[in-house]
Amino acid sequence: MLTHFRDLIRASHRMILACAIGAGLVAFALSAILLHARPLYEATVTVTMEPSEEELRFNRSFMGVSQFNPATIIAQSHIERLLSRPVAERAIDLLIEEMGGQLPAKEPTLLSAITTGIWQAWNTLNYGYFVPLSEREQMVADLQNALDVEIVEGSYILSISVSYDVPEIAAAAANVIARAYVQVAQDGFRRDASVIAATLAEAEKEARGRLAEKRIERQALAEKLEVSDPVTERAVMLQARQDARDALRSTEADLSGEARRLEVLRQSLMAQTDVTIARGIREVLATGEADLQQLQELRRQRQQTLVDQEAALAALDKAQALLRVHDDQLATIDADLVQLQERRVALDLSSRAELSQVMIVNPATTPLYPKFPKLAVNTVIAVIVGAICALVPVVARDALGTQVRTNLDVGQIPGARSLPPLARGRIARGRRLDPSYVERLIRRVSADRGGWPGRALKVTGFLPEAQLGQLTRMFDGATGRDGKPIRAEAMPALTAAPDWASLSGQVVVLAFRSGDLEREELEALQARVEALQMNCYYLVVL
Repeated sequence: MLTHFRDLIRASHRMILACAIGAGLVAFALSAILLHARPLYEATVTVTMEPSEEELRFNRSFMGVSQFNPATIIAQSHIERLLSRPVAERAIDLLIEEMGGQLPAKEPTLLSAITTGIWQAWNTLNYGYFVPLSEREQMVADLQNALDVEIVEGSYILSISVSYDVPEIAAAAANVIARAYVQVAQDGFRRDASVIAATLAEAEKEARGRLAEKRIERQALAEKLEVSDPVTERAVMLQARQDARDALRSTEADLSGEARRLEVLRQSLMAQTDVTIARGIREVLATGEADLQQLQELRRQRQQTLVDQEAALAALDKAQALLRVHDDQLATIDADLVQLQERRVALDLSSRAELSQVMIVNPATTPLYPKFPKLAVNTVIAVIVGAICALVPVVARDALGTQVRTNLDVGQIPGARSLPPLARGRIARGRRLDPSYVERLIRRVSADRGGWPGRALKVTGFLPEAQLGQLTRMFDGATGRDGKPIRAEAMPALTAAPDWASLSGQVVVLAFRSGDLEREELEALQARVEALQMNCYYLVVL
């Protein structure tokens, strides 16, 4: 199959070469004209974007969620803003200011006139009318058309390129577009900062108001519950309860001791026989009974005191629980207020520093050589494209047509045998056949006939008489490895032969040009060859 396509290219090499050379010449001429009339110089400035806290939080939350790089998404938003009209208008103002108040006027050229005319005709055909732009509108449109922004993948670095036919203006435009975007970003930052500052101030004022209201509510609740300092009062009550418990234990100990003493006196009285001593014991018992009653009353009082202390402490715990709700609310509001104050301080610091998200890393310099056109590159590309375009009809004719063009097509005819093709230029020059070519012919004929001792050969076909004669001379005298020459004899072209019967049983080389015969013609010819029992070998002339 590769040989088939190689032969196709050899057969059409003149057309392919002409198309390639023609396309190369056209590209060379157009590139030379454009290089002289309107070369494009490209200047590039590199900027880096410093992401905000919100964007960094977006990055952290976005990682692992999607297949897209969050840095690319954020950078794309910057690119869209950079390509916007406000940035272009600001850049035009800066460029005019840098150029001394006015841009240098462009001299009208034939190319610019043709371009303008084509654009006007295009808009008129599409929309029915053409709207001319003002000078400023045209400058803004030209700058936007000349602008190209590329992002370094996975980073916050942008390359801003401007193409223009004046290298100095291209470099200046690239720098001013970066400066314009820096200024626009700074203005947007300041506007956003002022809005955020106002929002923070309003939120801080509201938090202070809520804090004051909660404090008033807590104070009113504390007065209602008659609690001024819960912590101190709780400590005092705990101490008082502990003192009451200690006093109660002491009273109970005294009461137990007095009861035991009176029991001992009663037993002594029962065993005493002396009246005087018994009278004394009874007096002591009377006094002890009175003391015991006093101790019992004291124990009851101290028990009641302990109960009152427990009740007061429980009431204090309940009041403290109610006050704790207000204290928690006050702590929450106070924490929110502190956070708002911290954000306001951070915003004030950033506003004073005039931070910008975009910084110029590498300013543009005046380019030395134009980016477009490149004569050598365009010419080589045009030659390649021209050759490819010429190959398309060649391959299409081979795929869709029915002509016999190569040995592969000859081989598809049952019984047809072919020789390696020869080029028309080689036949015209009359170069002697290679020994390998002759040896292959001898081997084919000997295999078909069972030997070829005479080496007689007839040459005919559908070529002009002169080419048939030249081809006969190439075969005549050609030798293989054994050194025995071939005796070739020229015959009239088949279209001029009065009778093909003379070729019966002969070894015949039938030559025709690539694409001259249809498949049906070759099939009919092969049927006639088989009827005459000719040893016919088809030679395709490329």
